[in-house]
Amino acid sequence: MNQLQLAGHVTFERLLEAVEIAHGKPITIRIVPESVIPGLSGLWLETDLKSHILVPQDHSELHRLHVICHEFGHILLQHDGCDGLAASMPSVFNHLGQRKGIKRMLARSPQWNGVEKAAEEVAYLLSGLVLVRPTAPTSDFEKVFG
Repeated sequence: MNQLQLAGHVTFERLLEAVEIAHGKPITIRIVPESVIPGLSGLWLETDLKSHILVPQDHSELHRLHVICHEFGHILLQHDGCDGLAASMPSVFNHLGQRKGIKRMLARSPQWNGVEKAAEEVAYLLSGLVLVRPTAPTSDFEKVFG
């Protein structure tokens, strides 16, 4: 994570700030009803001035963090948008996309191609910076369970 100049444990806010600096524009995280992005666990929309990451509200907090970090992976790796999403969600592109100036749209895909695998690797690295690690077991009883 040398690009972000982060080490050790960081807050989510600090991680977001570092990704925004690397991205060169603000990023808004929106927790939305699942009906906004049906069948998707995350969506990154980019305009000329800002990026938006949409995550379903019915995901657990831990799952949402991972999805956000996955989308950060796409941003940091400068992945292009996905054509398959335009075909499956044409109304987003035809109406909102043209009106709101969306220039890139990328969803967390269930198909594990190279792009998704790379974003997932970054997600694990970023999650590791934010998540609080449990303390080492102190009693013999706790040590039995690791």
